[in-house]
Amino acid sequence: MFGVGCYIMNVVMRIFALLFALPFLLPAQLNTLSPAETANGWILLFNGHSLAGWTAVNGARFRVSHGAIVGDGPVDGALRSDAEFADYILKLEFRAGASCNSGVFLRSAAPDAATETGYEIQIWNTYPKYPTGSLVNHAAATGKGFVPDKWNQFEITVNGDHWLVKLNGRQVLDTRQAGPRTGHIGFQYHPGNKIEFRRSEEHTSELQSH
Repeated sequence: MFGVGCYIMNVVMRIFALLFALPFLLPAQLNTLSPAETANGWILLFNGHSLAGWTAVNGARFRVSHGAIVGDGPVDGALRSDAEFADYILKLEFRAGASCNSGVFLRSAAPDAATETGYEIQIWNTYPKYPTGSLVNHAAATGKGFVPDKWNQFEITVNGDHWLVKLNGRQVLDTRQAGPRTGHIGFQYHPGNKIEFRRSEEHTSELQSH
């Protein structure tokens, strides 16, 4: 009986150790690429534990917490990629409150004027003219918007003048815009509108004009 008791205790301790480690393992696992994704040309834009490759602009404050980029500081601004991109598929997840006003900047040349020098994919359910998934000031999205306080998925295809946006697997935008063709990717933040981003990855191969 003593041996059986020790065995059971050992199993219990291992299970406890695994459960204790899961919160620390998941962020790294969420922000990784599989060998197949790497072979197919996907690039990881956020590593899950630092802001390497990104720069905050206009005094905005971003940080990394539990495998996500978090914007929740007192200053309006953005976090933009150090690299510039042209044609690509961008996948990411975001989580925000019901009234959050944020967005994803694409093909932006000037970090302090991201929308004026590029484009913004809207994250704002309560703005009727350009709701979530819209190309702000250019084309309105369809659908019901993002799910508040849950992780939502964007898949954004930018190919020449052709823009496709999927929100949680559903296409909400299909438009053509003859504007800037290259620039930074960025995440918008407005004070009082906490926003989280994770699993940001980009794919440039296999895109063809159509």
